Amino acid sequence: MMSDWREQAQQLWERADGLEPGEAKVRLLEEAVRLADAHSDTSMGYMLRDALIDAATFGGFPDKALVAFAWCRGQQKKDPKRFDPEGMLWKQKWVVGRIKEFPHITRKQISDALNDMEQCFAAADAGRRSVLKLRYGAAREMGDTAEAERLWAAWLETPRDHLTDCRACELDDELDHHVDRGEWELALRKARPILEGRQGCAEIPHLTYGTLLYPLFKLDDLKQARELHRRGYPMVAKNREFLATVGEHLEFLALTDNLSRGLTLLEKHLGWALEHPSYRDRFTFYTAAAFLLERVLAEGGRDVVSLRLPKSFPDYRADCGYEVKTLHTWVHGQASDIAARFDRRNGTDRFARLLARNQVLASEVRPFTIDSTQ
Repeated sequence: MMSDWREQAQQLWERADGLEPGEAKVRLLEEAVRLADAHSDTSMGYMLRDALIDAATFGGFPDKALVAFAWCRGQQKKDPKRFDPEGMLWKQKWVVGRIKEFPHITRKQISDALNDMEQCFAAADAGRRSVLKLRYGAAREMGDTAEAERLWAAWLETPRDHLTDCRACELDDELDHHVDRGEWELALRKARPILEGRQGCAEIPHLTYGTLLYPLFKLDDLKQARELHRRGYPMVAKNREFLATVGEHLEFLALTDNLSRGLTLLEKHLGWALEHPSYRDRFTFYTAAAFLLERVLAEGGRDVVSLRLPKSFPDYRADCGYEVKTLHTWVHGQASDIAARFDRRNGTDRFARLLARNQVLASEVRPFTIDSTQ
């Protein structure tokens, strides 16, 4: 009987291994984990969770990655010789880098996780640059501007080592800093190795194309922005891990008055936002959706839109007819609620300001046809 369950778990693992990142892959590995736990096989449970952290991280389930990693970290602390922490240092980066995306995780818990990571990396005599990058990212997201500036300089001055993120990932993170500061030309210049295909990885240039849409819009390079939208959106359209990037494409469509195309994206991806565990990613999407619907209202002529929204949508209508004002009130309410939760946790007004940015965008709209070949 023992070999039967083990064989079943192995088969689930192998099936998952053959799938692209996403819900099906995560579910198979979770089932295998349940089998291992039911038979008190800690070693098998650890190996399966190792795989689950990967699948959940790259498939849009950061909450499941966090839970799986916390279990593994607990085993490491109990028996570091049997479960060597160094084997999961990369995964620790992934998980700790995303805990700030959950407003119910306190500032102290985020700080404790960063300190624990720093101790683990120090024991391996590496990773100082990676820790600084994550500390910078947390300070930036929480609106601790002065601390973020200090950590930004410290991060970039620290030498790279074998635990440093790939150059493409680091470059992409640098772009966010420059975009925050309105340094559009510098962001484009730094992004050149990615745009020219000289640097990339599993999630780059997918993320980068979304990041650069607004800088290109501000620089009045709408043709290149259109090209990045056309190339970039298909790269992120099938994996909910990229919900926030879809939001950036949605914002660009609204800015350029491609409202029908924007409504198509809203229809296609609202289901992701409804169930996505990352409040940060949901906020980005809902904020962009609110801006899009504000543009539809401002344009006039469409009080009702026909959208096939998921049945999980609270105001679902079987006839697919949705009042634009009502839809806008709902998505803006979601964004506003998430912003308030983050700002309470952080003790700053960063997210309120991010939401208020929609008022600035409304004054910047410039029609530019995405479907044009010119």
